[in-house]
Amino acid sequence: MSHIKRLFKSSRARVAVVLVILGIAVIVSFFLPKESDPNIGLTNDPSVPTVGITHPVASLTVNRSTNLRDVNLTVTRVEEAGAFSDDRKQVGAYTVRVYVHVQPGDNVHAPLGIDYSSSVHLILPDRQQVSPKLIALPPVVFPKQSKDGYLDFPVTTQMSLASLTLSFGNGTAVAFS
Repeated sequence: MSHIKRLFKSSRARVAVVLVILGIAVIVSFFLPKESDPNIGLTNDPSVPTVGITHPVASLTVNRSTNLRDVNLTVTRVEEAGAFSDDRKQVGAYTVRVYVHVQPGDNVHAPLGIDYSSSVHLILPDRQQVSPKLIALPPVVFPKQSKDGYLDFPVTTQMSLASLTLSFGNGTAVAFS
């Protein structure tokens, strides 16, 4: 034991031990699982990844529109499920996903910002308002460029989709029924 203590008094021995430990750490890091790419699913990806749905509950085609600051927002479809594979924020027991088509009006001549997180809410049958937990809509609307995306809302229990309403900050709403 005293031989080992004497050996570690040498700075060369300490440096060699540190280098060996670093080398082992580098080799081990090659065998660890890889982190998923955070850029998958962005709007400029050449291919759209397939979204997996865990415990699907219901789906409803809506196709109803409203205007928000000269932008036509059409709710195309609503789905409820336990989880969606592209949503990493598991807040409620279920997620209501609202698919929206965004079409700028003819009066939009410059980029227009829309703050979906504070202006859009899901209204439940008991009139409770739920804020979105995930927004996959571009926050800037460009003239003559339509976009598609979705808003995810956490809910604690299964909901009848026809009883829900999407409310916008300007006082307008789109009923799903």
